[in-house]
Amino acid sequence: MSRSMTTREYEQYKSAIFTANDSQDKEALRQIQKQLIANFGPDNMDVYRLLKYFRYNV
Repeated sequence: MSRSMTTREYEQYKSAIFTANDSQDKEALRQIQKQLIANFGPDNMDVYRLLKYFRYNV
């Protein structure tokens, strides 16, 4: 069962995604994606929104 994401967690993940995008770090994006899905599940709307921020396919 997946848990819901707090606003603070959402903002932290969003910041990490923007940083990884800026540095073109696809491995970091891959790790963020794994963490998001493992912690919150693939059907979580916050996860879906955050994954749309990815500038690169991982």
